[in-house]
Amino acid sequence: MPSNFYFFFFAFLIFLITPTYPLQCHQCGGQENMSKLTKKMFTELNISPDKYYGDCKATSGADVCTNGTFCIKRAKIHRVGFNSINFKWTSYTKGCASVREDNNQTPSNGCFDLNQKVKKTGYTTERLDCYCDKDFCNSSTAVSMTFTTVFVFFWFYKSI
Repeated sequence: MPSNFYFFFFAFLIFLITPTYPLQCHQCGGQENMSKLTKKMFTELNISPDKYYGDCKATSGADVCTNGTFCIKRAKIHRVGFNSINFKWTSYTKGCASVREDNNQTPSNGCFDLNQKVKKTGYTTERLDCYCDKDFCNSSTAVSMTFTTVFVFFWFYKSI
């Protein structure tokens, strides 16, 4: 009976001392859903539609930030329409955040429309900030033990 107590005690202890890492978020910017025709139109007007920075698929290096409690994707949705021809695309930036920009309070998981809509004849933009508290906003948090931790755990358990 005492060996079961030690087993569960040390299993719990190892769970508690599993190292924690800061939240990791992509730090980049780019465009989504821009049609080839829209890109061509912008290029002909000497406006670069491909103002990307960073690697939004990176999991290490300069394109990853760890200085926030939430990851943020700040999106600006653009709509252009003339004579029943409509174009829609999104420009975005991704990074780290600890407070919401619109109210300086702690963000929660979800998206917030900042009511920054601009409506002009034939052109509309709106801004949306989305927050999440998981690494890279696309993976789930999982408790994991390293091989060394598992090895030490079973070595100690066998010695009891």
